[in-house]
Amino acid sequence: MTTKTNQLDPGAVAPASSFDLAGHHRLEIRRTREGGESDTVELFNHGGAVMVVIELSERGPILRFEGPGLTLRATGELILEAERLKLRSEKGLDIETGGDLRLHADGDLHSTARIQTIRAELGDAVVEANDDVRIDGERVLVNCTTTTPASPSPNFAKQP
Repeated sequence: MTTKTNQLDPGAVAPASSFDLAGHHRLEIRRTREGGESDTVELFNHGGAVMVVIELSERGPILRFEGPGLTLRATGELILEAERLKLRSEKGLDIETGGDLRLHADGDLHSTARIQTIRAELGDAVVEANDDVRIDGERVLVNCTTTTPASPSPNFAKQP
């Protein structure tokens, strides 16, 4: 089923242009003038669930992917640039590389967690500061290879 709509009444929502695709997928294109003009392209799977949405408006394009997973793969460099970038995950976030990892901030770096572990698996752990180094805790344990009952991480000494 394919319908095409070219003319729009001011303030009206245009009927969607719908295109049936291979694998029983469907593509719909819709123009809306409610609260500003926008065009929406939606890709539906064979069951009718939305997989990809591209919304075009005066603000620019918005891409939305819906489904159990998403993979972005590049054989070269992949760059994400934004005024502000936010990554959010419900259950966990892993950053992994086969090479070096560098974090750089022209401003301050703040790290907050229930428990934090810093481990150098081979070689030194180095802390450098232009000014003072402050360590503040209920207890500061130095050269301690076993955990104590007050230690927040009972698995720390057991890890390889």
